[in-house]
Amino acid sequence: MTIRWIGQSGYILKTESTEIIIDPYLSDAVNRIANRPRMVKAPIEPEKIEADAVICTHDHIDHLDTDAIALMNPRLRFITTEKGKEILNSMGRENVTVLKPGESTKAGNFNITAVFAKHTTEAFGIIAGCNGKNLYFSGDTLFDERLFEISHFKPDITFICINGKLGNMNVNEAILTAEKIGAAVNIPNHYGMFASNTEDPGLFSGRIRGGRTLEYNRSYKLEEIESSHLTDSF
Repeated sequence: MTIRWIGQSGYILKTESTEIIIDPYLSDAVNRIANRPRMVKAPIEPEKIEADAVICTHDHIDHLDTDAIALMNPRLRFITTEKGKEILNSMGRENVTVLKPGESTKAGNFNITAVFAKHTTEAFGIIAGCNGKNLYFSGDTLFDERLFEISHFKPDITFICINGKLGNMNVNEAILTAEKIGAAVNIPNHYGMFASNTEDPGLFSGRIRGGRTLEYNRSYKLEEIESSHLTDSF
């Protein structure tokens, strides 16, 4: 499996037979709507995406990017919330699977399970399971002790929001949550996209067991991430 961080809470997970994309923000829609320009260039052209599933953990524009989705292949499958489905249906997208926390679906050789998230709109995190590995992606979430229950999935790696604004945990809350979940490797996200809504990832990865900071738009083999010294960051 390879893992590629594409900004904010966005990732591409790829095996030999399957590709899934989580929360791809690929336009400059937030700038158009809220005068917040991107700090980094979009890493992919939306019309070139041919994934087995696009997962949108909630309906905010930097997770369900309607400007980018309008350019995507109309046959793509989406996995999202009930509110996200309404938006996608209004755009003519019919291949939509709705998940609620505790529910699962298959996408190629991935098993996708929605888990608890507490945000300013209907939202979920996900456990992406594949080849005996469980990866936890928080999406956007405020701090809540119910997040600690994600430890029951025994995730190998967490990918967790740290920016502390607009309905997200701050660094200290993310560290506590990651410690309670107990993964061997912990990676921060939801920073570096908008100047008004960012954080220093080293404040997280330098203070947590197994802390990592992934480079933007670089593909890593899962083994690369897991085999590095647990006190190091990329």
